[in-house]
Amino acid sequence: MNQTMDFLAPLDDLAVLRIAGDDARAFLHAQLSNDIEGMSANDARLAAYCSPKGRMLGSLVIWAESHAADSPLLALVKADIVEALTRRLRMFILRSKVSIELSALKAYGASSATSAAASSAVVPANEAAADLAPAPAWQVRRAGTHTLVSAPTANTALARWWVIADSDQPIPELASLLGLEARPAAVWQAQEIEAGLGWVEAANQELFIPQSLNFDLNGGVSFTKGCYPGQEVVARAHFRGTVKRRAVPGYCRLPADANLAPGEDIFDASRPASPAGRLINAVILENEDVDLRQCYVFMEINVGDLDQADFRALSAQGPALRVLPLPYALESKTE
Repeated sequence: MNQTMDFLAPLDDLAVLRIAGDDARAFLHAQLSNDIEGMSANDARLAAYCSPKGRMLGSLVIWAESHAADSPLLALVKADIVEALTRRLRMFILRSKVSIELSALKAYGASSATSAAASSAVVPANEAAADLAPAPAWQVRRAGTHTLVSAPTANTALARWWVIADSDQPIPELASLLGLEARPAAVWQAQEIEAGLGWVEAANQELFIPQSLNFDLNGGVSFTKGCYPGQEVVARAHFRGTVKRRAVPGYCRLPADANLAPGEDIFDASRPASPAGRLINAVILENEDVDLRQCYVFMEINVGDLDQADFRALSAQGPALRVLPLPYALESKTE
């Protein structure tokens, strides 16, 4: 990607939920696809919230607000589904001691190649470099005015973190604190697609099972934690080896008057009669070329088509979609 790798982007497409109460962990553990009760104070969890049919109603990144044993939990979720997701979760609280509220916190995406390089030095270049030093995905660092949650990356030379801070902190101030320049969210979202991380948003709710977004491959599903809505469908696909559709990142040059949206079909130019897959997420990067724009997509395809299809966007004669490499293998291990 021909974009600077040192930046901070405001992620207005994400909201932060706060889940509190004596039963908060047990409640989320019973509702989501991952092991929430076994999550330590320094861990985060990627998880799916599914319908009884195993279709994803939401995707979340969850972590503890503090180190306290009874700490409330925080969760990143797409802002355009947060109200509906909150209403549905509240339906199942019943007598549990749990509250679910939209917090005033704001999410940012921090990308730093400088911090990745500095991490190999005996002494970090500065305090910001120490905060943003690379870590495996789904780790948590608390840094006074903000919290950092490590995000997946396709580039081992790149440190990527979700930064959670007060909503009234101006982005120039936070960017300066972290030693980064402010950039638009699309640059972060393109990196996210390259890293093989998909999100459930309003346009693609209930279209995919967790395996279609590779959640079983990037840490979003536990097959040993017990029951949750849709668990039977998800487990059956896993243990019977019936996952034939997977997600891959792609890239195309899109005409200035065209757009792509989640849930839209993609096509194979060699077999134009029917769709060859579906878009999960799409992001367009503005550039100096007024006729063609860079577009990154996360798309669900049939695994058998991966090495032979001529994928196209919009129509079978539309812009060519070049499949990008995933940072993990498209193979699941039976547990």
